Amino acid sequence: MPRVPKNWLDCVVYMYPSVDAALKGVRAGGTGFIVSVPTEHSFTPDKHHVYFVTNSHVVREGASPVVRLNLPGGGFDVLPYEDRHWTHHPDGDDVAVAPAAGLDRFRSAQVSRSMFLTPEKQAHWDFGPGDETFFIGRYVDRDGKAHNVPSVRFGTISVLPAEPVYQRERGIRQESILVEARSLSGFSGSPVFIYASSYISVSEMETEPGRLEKAARVNPVIGSPCFLLGVDWGHHPWVDPVRSSADGLPHPDGDFVRTSLGMMMVVPAVKILELLDSPEGSCPRSGVKAD
Repeated sequence: MPRVPKNWLDCVVYMYPSVDAALKGVRAGGTGFIVSVPTEHSFTPDKHHVYFVTNSHVVREGASPVVRLNLPGGGFDVLPYEDRHWTHHPDGDDVAVAPAAGLDRFRSAQVSRSMFLTPEKQAHWDFGPGDETFFIGRYVDRDGKAHNVPSVRFGTISVLPAEPVYQRERGIRQESILVEARSLSGFSGSPVFIYASSYISVSEMETEPGRLEKAARVNPVIGSPCFLLGVDWGHHPWVDPVRSSADGLPHPDGDFVRTSLGMMMVVPAVKILELLDSPEGSCPRSGVKAD
C-alpha cells in the first residue's frame, strides 16, 4: 500500500446538517471533497471553477447542509449552505455538487477533473478486480474536534465495471462499483481513488497559500497512475435473524441484526462528470447556478 501524501487530506471536507452541529462536532453528517473543473466559459484568468462534491443523500439529510474546513493556522470554520445551492444528478444518482466559494481563507487542496476515471482511462489501464484503492473521509468517532482529522482506509476492487445496487433509503437502483473496504456511516461522500502502482507522487496534489485564483492555478493531480474512482455512497449490509441460544433456530418474533459486510459501494466518477456537464447550471460545464 502506498503512503498517501499528507496534503491530499486537505481535499476532504466535513458535512453537517446544521451550523450548530458543525460547531459542536456532533456525530452526524458525512464527507465531501473539493474538485477543480476547467471551463472555457469562466471569467477568471485561470479558467477553472471549484466545487464541493458529496452524496445527494448527505445533502438532503440536513435542513441546512454545512461544510466544515480547516484553517491554515489551526482550528476550523464553517460555510453554511442551503439546499438551493446544491445541484443533484438529473437521473437521481447519489451525487450532488455546489460552488465552493471563499476557499482562499481555508487550507485546501483540489482534485482536478483530469484525474477522474473515464471509460477511456479505464480501457487504457484495464482496471479490474484485485486492483488497490483508498478513500479519505470522516470516521465519526475519531474525526477531530479542534479541527478536521480525515481518516484514510484501503481496499481492493471487487466488482468493476459497475452494477446496479438497490439503495433502500432512496428507492433507486444505483449504478455502483463494489470495493472490498470498511466503509462506515460518516464516510458517505468520500472520494475513492484507484491506483495502478504502489507509488504516488507528492507533487500530484498541491496546495498553495493565497487566494482561490492562485490555488486553482496549481491544477493539482494532473494525469497520473492514480485516479478518482468515484464517491462512496454506503456499505452493503448483511442481515441475519436473531437465533435462540438453546436450539440455534431463528427467534419467533422475527428479529434480525444488520451488520456491515465490509463491501463499500461507489458511485462511478463519470456520474460526477455527467452532473458537472449537465445543462442545469448557468455555465455549460458548471452544473450549478451561482448566486
